[in-house]
Amino acid sequence: LNVNLRTGTTEYRPYDYFSLVSFLDASPSLETLKLDVTQLRMLHKSIFADSQLRHMPEHRHSCLKSVKISGFSSAKCLIELTCYILKNAVSLECLTLDTIYGHRCYDDGKYDWCMPMGVGILMETPRALSAIRTYIENKVPSTVKLTVMEPCSQCHAKALRRALSQSCNAVSI
Repeated sequence: LNVNLRTGTTEYRPYDYFSLVSFLDASPSLETLKLDVTQLRMLHKSIFADSQLRHMPEHRHSCLKSVKISGFSSAKCLIELTCYILKNAVSLECLTLDTIYGHRCYDDGKYDWCMPMGVGILMETPRALSAIRTYIENKVPSTVKLTVMEPCSQCHAKALRRALSQSCNAVSI
């Protein structure tokens, strides 16, 4: 099942991704979940602003084997959803957290370049990676393969360095 909750440049109220727990509970036969939560800029409260995680009553999901979240960020509600999945999806085999979106230059040799990323997404990436290391990696069972997809070192690295440099210059002024 593919769920697309992308946000664009229009006015948008942040979606509480943790509320998808009720959707998972209502889908006991779901085996694969692909969730795209790409945001052009961070609209949600970051896990680093308030690290107290909410909890839902446990509900075992015996069929969910594969989860991929594209546009993964440090949004607290996204961390909460991911932790819930890790705790309750007892058949989970693979969890992929992709900090960007779109195709990459190394996708089966189909592309010569990665999809360009906006500054907001590139600036959020280091926080997303830190959130994964801090709140998720230690909760991954040994039976689950965790794949964390970072920005491309060829295509996105220069843009990320430039964005971080501009951010540092703006702060020091």
